[in-house]
Amino acid sequence: MAIVGNTANFLPPARHLQQENLLVQEYIRKTLHKQDFGKSLKAQLEHKHAQRRQKIIVVANRLPTKVKTETDASGNKTFTFEKCSGGLVSCLASLPQFFEMVWIGWAGAEVPEDQQASVAEEAMKQNCYPVFLSQELITDYYNGFANNVLWPLFHYIMPPYDKGVNECSTDQWEAYKTANEKFVEAILRVHEDDDYVWVHDYHLMLVPKFMREQKPDCNIGWFLHTPFPSAEVYRTLPWRQEIIESLLHANLLGFHVYDYLRHFLSSCVQLTSLEISAHTVDATSIGGCIVTCATVPIGITPTDFSDCLSLPEVEDQIKTLIDQYGDRKVILGIDRLDYMKGIPHKLMAFDAFLEEHPDYVGKCVLVQLAVPSRRDVPEYQRLQRQVHELVGQICGRHSKVDKGTPVIYLDQSMSHNDLTALYHVADVALITSLRDGMNLVSYEYIACQLGKEVPGVLVLSEFAGAAQSLGAGSIRINPWNVQDTATALYEALELPGHERIALHKYAYEYITEHTAQKWAETFLQCLQEASSDVMEVTAEVPPLLPFEELLADWAESTKRLIIIDILECLVPPKRRHGMTRKRASHGLVLPSDLEKCLEIIAQFPDTTVIITADKSRQELEMVCGSLPVILAPEGCCVCRDLKGEWRSMVEDAGSDAQEWMSGVKAVFDYFRERTPGSYIERQDLLIRWYWEDTQTDFGSAQAREVLIHLWAGPLVNSEAEVVVGDRSITVRPHSCSRSACLEKLLQEEIGEDVMQQVDFALCFAVVSHRDEDMFESLINLLGYSGMPLGYGCMPILPSELPGGLPTLPEARKEGSDTELCGSDTPLSGPRKLSSDMSNMSELDLTGEQALRTPRGPVPQPQPGELPPPYDWIPTAQRERNEQLTHQPSSVTTSPAAEIRATPEGEFEASCCACYTLSLGMRKTKAQHMLPHPYHVQNLIRAMERHLPRNQVTEEQVDPAATK
Repeated sequence: MAIVGNTANFLPPARHLQQENLLVQEYIRKTLHKQDFGKSLKAQLEHKHAQRRQKIIVVANRLPTKVKTETDASGNKTFTFEKCSGGLVSCLASLPQFFEMVWIGWAGAEVPEDQQASVAEEAMKQNCYPVFLSQELITDYYNGFANNVLWPLFHYIMPPYDKGVNECSTDQWEAYKTANEKFVEAILRVHEDDDYVWVHDYHLMLVPKFMREQKPDCNIGWFLHTPFPSAEVYRTLPWRQEIIESLLHANLLGFHVYDYLRHFLSSCVQLTSLEISAHTVDATSIGGCIVTCATVPIGITPTDFSDCLSLPEVEDQIKTLIDQYGDRKVILGIDRLDYMKGIPHKLMAFDAFLEEHPDYVGKCVLVQLAVPSRRDVPEYQRLQRQVHELVGQICGRHSKVDKGTPVIYLDQSMSHNDLTALYHVADVALITSLRDGMNLVSYEYIACQLGKEVPGVLVLSEFAGAAQSLGAGSIRINPWNVQDTATALYEALELPGHERIALHKYAYEYITEHTAQKWAETFLQCLQEASSDVMEVTAEVPPLLPFEELLADWAESTKRLIIIDILECLVPPKRRHGMTRKRASHGLVLPSDLEKCLEIIAQFPDTTVIITADKSRQELEMVCGSLPVILAPEGCCVCRDLKGEWRSMVEDAGSDAQEWMSGVKAVFDYFRERTPGSYIERQDLLIRWYWEDTQTDFGSAQAREVLIHLWAGPLVNSEAEVVVGDRSITVRPHSCSRSACLEKLLQEEIGEDVMQQVDFALCFAVVSHRDEDMFESLINLLGYSGMPLGYGCMPILPSELPGGLPTLPEARKEGSDTELCGSDTPLSGPRKLSSDMSNMSELDLTGEQALRTPRGPVPQPQPGELPPPYDWIPTAQRERNEQLTHQPSSVTTSPAAEIRATPEGEFEASCCACYTLSLGMRKTKAQHMLPHPYHVQNLIRAMERHLPRNQVTEEQVDPAATK
């Protein structure tokens, strides 16, 4: 290979090349050693993680401890923590057996700044980390936005028209955001890689997004302990978008019952344009992740109550209550004094029951325990007055001197032992919640009825979450229907003993199986699965394409390969989904300047352009049939070469397709008629059903039905595969995968030898997850086997070389620091490198001065010198920049060079700058992404402007110039 001009003026002597050869050989040895060290380090880390107990960070509004404030004689305050029982504490009691657990929550009191460190240290002794909030912030965040805006709305209480969005609620929203940020700051202080973050309830709905922004790879679960309202109610919230998008940054969202999950997904459908399935939401396009939604009903620990029944003090209390009530039937109501518990409805129903059945007056008593709640809130004060009035009216009408009052009302809390005894004595438990997340009073009542010869009966509101769990073991009522509740009371009191036993048996078996510990373990298991599923779907959301880096590699390339999905360059997906099929087909027109750029690039020497599409060959020819490119429509199943000849890339697929094609088409036709906006596209080897213009939730449901009919019908004994795409379902032969067809196309049209010589490759495609292995196949065909750090040359300090770095002529250093280093000579295949490195000493491969490969061909050795046993390896500027800044390449850096051993003990170096691209912020196996088709078009235009204008080929060289 010759080159124009006199090489003696700027090429070093061959003895310097031999010394550089030693440096390259040492680099190879160092690279292989680095690979072995990387494998060893990975194994050590895996062993470390296997030995280390994973940590659960439980994030709730309050800590599971009570803060006690004590003031000494000098007026100084001291804070101590006392462990609480009940609630989440008992639910998560079993987790420390499997995980290390840390609690994060509000300390429960305002702590002066100078004492926060000592308070945090004291709390950490109980595995708690406090969040310090000012009293003003607590007022606006907790009492304001959380309990005055979110809690009523989640329980279907709309704000009054005269108390809608005002300046006060806006300030409360800002306080809510500030408080959530403080919780995230506390999480980050204790968070380590691989920890699980479990966020609880509506107080902390912004934590998932704030946490994901700080720790993109963290594992986040969120559980809602209240109902989630229907979409129509939730949409009235002014900050609906911010909250729902924040939740979509969690790996797992947990709800008590399926109704709440369904309402959440319906809200996602109404407020976002994301792809939603039965239990998942793909929120990668908004920076979230693939969110799993699960129904995990909470429970209790039944032994906490059943064991308590055998305590002497509880047995004594039971005897006292039996003596007190005598033969009267006890109807028990235990609620928090809250307007969602339906206490007035319960009292009115009991009054109606006594009116209809006067014979029960004096034979039954309603014991209503109303635990005080938020006494300083005017609405609760008004509720308390209303309840007291109703109790007085009932007692005034139905009391008897010899039988006493029909209602015993307790406006107070009760100890656990007394409560257990009251549960055991009661003949009926009446729960009339107007809207309740779960209501564990029903579980506790069932647990305390153990041991009775004839157990009591549970009358349960259908609006409580527990109704979906214990419905078959109770009498369900609509608390808004007073007459219905009164009738249910009479039925419960008159129920035969064997039916009572059957109801209790069902309910007790359920609560003993679905305990609080099982709830916690199930949620964490779902969180682990959701986190691992996200990792298995694909690597991650790739970074933006480095334009300058790509254009630099493009300008220095000698053999180029471009594969581009032309459809995604023309019409944005959201716009395409809103178009009818006819309009979408007419809208596929290449802009004239873009068509000209593609034509110039395709006609440039040593450049191959392949245009792919999922559409038919007729549509692709209509769009770009006049271009001198290779066309690969129908998912690369067929191709048109540069001569204009069409041929199939799939062998013997037509006969198999004929067996199932008609049956699949019949299924698609059936659902096309019943799904407005859907249509069918049939190609030679595959058939596809689109539901682009169908409402997302309805289309998703129909798509699930389509899959069921396909697998149970025409595909039951077929080898055809089903590919679920972007609002589409495709059925094709198993041999029609995009990667297999593309690999065959490249081998037939370009050839394996030429593929090894390609030094620049660009592949832009937007495909389903099943077809994303085409990116890996392309890289393997280019001779790159997966080494993530591609270096052509490594930086070496002069002081670490034997005798120092050889001084190169000044002519070699021509050009600025930003000039690309590389060979102007076309690649002639894999380079062979000697592996004799026995006399080399250990060298540090970091430093400020990079080894630069000289330009041009290898010069003839001088008399007495041996020729260098290696050829030139071009380098890329991005590698030089990383060397100068001591920053290693990322996994997604394009592989500019790879060195691998051969059986003969030598080494091959293959050089190719390969860029794989996808569209939009979604998880994909592509190395880089571009946000919009607009950017893809701009990239093509920029590549046309940066074509290698000064490329020198053999035909342009004067043979006499080398003599």
